[in-house]
Amino acid sequence: MKTNQLMSIAFSGGEVEVFHKTKMGDLTQLWKAGNQMRAINGKSAANMALWQKSARTQAFVDTVALNIGHAPINVTGRGKSSRTWANIHMMIYAAEYLCTEFHFEVIDSFVQGKILEYRDESGDNYKAMNIAIDDHLPEREGKDNKGLRIQIARQIKAKVNPTIVSWNFATADDLKFRADIEADITKFLSMGFVTNYEHLKDLISKL
Repeated sequence: MKTNQLMSIAFSGGEVEVFHKTKMGDLTQLWKAGNQMRAINGKSAANMALWQKSARTQAFVDTVALNIGHAPINVTGRGKSSRTWANIHMMIYAAEYLCTEFHFEVIDSFVQGKILEYRDESGDNYKAMNIAIDDHLPEREGKDNKGLRIQIARQIKAKVNPTIVSWNFATADDLKFRADIEADITKFLSMGFVTNYEHLKDLISKL
């Protein structure tokens, strides 16, 4: 998936926006979420500026930069509209500093849950599914299937989780389910199992 989608990932202390392809996330939001969990545990708020200036953090910044080929922390905008973005390695490192429970959540989402990878996979599978619809759906070959593809996408989202507004707000489980459905549809179409549009909709409802 070429488009770098800005996802909103929910943690116990709040939501954090992360670009799924570059794996750069809003460090300020992450810090607020971590401090929220510190407050719940009766701990005082940690200072992000002091953490960034510490020798240990600077040493880790240098290590990450050396391995990924660019600065792992950068600031966009100015004044109150500025945002501090950090590479996923730095975000996990920051979460460890903030709170053990929060550290576990961040690892669980980014590493164990593979939420960014599933966002990429589901996007790629969606494109492959649309190609299969255009090429293999009986009675629709060579026709403009834009509206049909939109309806199929809506049906899949309703099947996976009707409460989400956008896939960029989905959980890792939602995105994996979406990717699996799209892969199955592509396979069914390519193998000639689908007889028409109504049959395709029925298959989706049973997946």
